[in-house]
Amino acid sequence: MAGSAFNFPTPLSVSQQGYPDIHSTAEYDTKPFGPFMPYYAWRVSLLEKNGAWELEHVHHRLFLTNPPPEIQDFAIHFGYNFFLLGYAWNLGDFVLHLDAGPIFTSPFSTIRGQIYSSAGVGFLHGGYTFSGLGAQAALSRNLYITNNFYFILEAALIPGWAWAVPVANGNADVPNIGLHGHLGTGVRF
Repeated sequence: MAGSAFNFPTPLSVSQQGYPDIHSTAEYDTKPFGPFMPYYAWRVSLLEKNGAWELEHVHHRLFLTNPPPEIQDFAIHFGYNFFLLGYAWNLGDFVLHLDAGPIFTSPFSTIRGQIYSSAGVGFLHGGYTFSGLGAQAALSRNLYITNNFYFILEAALIPGWAWAVPVANGNADVPNIGLHGHLGTGVRF
């Protein structure tokens, strides 16, 4: 699924060794089509009679748009990645999804002139680090083209709390609450 998100203002705290902590109210842009990797989501579901167990990945992107003076650049554009496990219920023409799971981030930042790039660190040296936990409540509608192929329209509220986002000589506490919209395709086997 392709998509984007409206990010509600949330607190941002940065701790760097040898400096006072930075606290601000962060506003983020998603920039769903670039630069670098686009926003996307995918889901695999195991259907039951009235619902489905599901595994979902939401590759969210955060670009700080109102940095305080100490922060020259702060972005989690390679992913504020939600890996969610949950259940979906059929509600007539709609499907309700409730999921939760870990967040892995891949940030880039310049704070007080100190650059942090996640390239080559973290999980499998892919730049991804376990940073927190998230959840999702989504409502989707499947528009069937054939018996097995359909379009997906979805709205989701996805909160996350990434308390261990790496920065140069420290870490950041980066909660996020977003209202997400998804449009995609699905195949039913």
